[in-house]
Amino acid sequence: MYLQKSLAKSPRWEAGMELVELITGLFLLGFLQFHLFAVSSIILGAETFNRDSQFLDEYYISYIGIPLVILAILVHGLAAMRKAPWRVEEMRIFLQHSRRLQHLDTWAWLAQIVTGLAVLVLSAIHIWSTLSTWPIEAAKSALRVQTGHFSFLLALLLVAEIHAMLGLYRILVKWSWVHRQKFTKYLVYATLGLVALGFVALVVFYFLPTKV
Repeated sequence: MYLQKSLAKSPRWEAGMELVELITGLFLLGFLQFHLFAVSSIILGAETFNRDSQFLDEYYISYIGIPLVILAILVHGLAAMRKAPWRVEEMRIFLQHSRRLQHLDTWAWLAQIVTGLAVLVLSAIHIWSTLSTWPIEAAKSALRVQTGHFSFLLALLLVAEIHAMLGLYRILVKWSWVHRQKFTKYLVYATLGLVALGFVALVVFYFLPTKV
């Protein structure tokens, strides 16, 4: 919040930061769902998963996409963090006001901050573990899931999808004319469906043979 007060002295700069946060957020939202569906191809079999992975490598999509995603995560995180109550006093005031107002959007913003920090840490670990066993193959991914990463990946799936849902909700509230209650219900249904798809994919990996 202190950083936001400093930036607020320049409305043009603040508007630019809002645009950066919006663009990087939508980019990461698209990537998250693309990644989820790509990983979920394991449901159709290891051969399908490996073929898709080889396609992404052959046409350098992975080599271009991964650096772009890392950059987008950092830029989006910095843009979003400028509004967070990082000081103890700011957090205390924020919580007091939230309890008094009992406004859902205020608590949604706090949940977005918490899940965003979790995504930042967990995604960094996930990217590192994936790159350390490159190239991506069904058997290697299954081995990670079966050797202690199941709970970790499930946690990452949950916080990432919740964060994405909250982010899209806030974008629609700010920029859309759609009725809030209607799209909130659809967002919740979509999030539950995507989490269920990811969970099924993890279960398939868990029981997949791991010979490489």
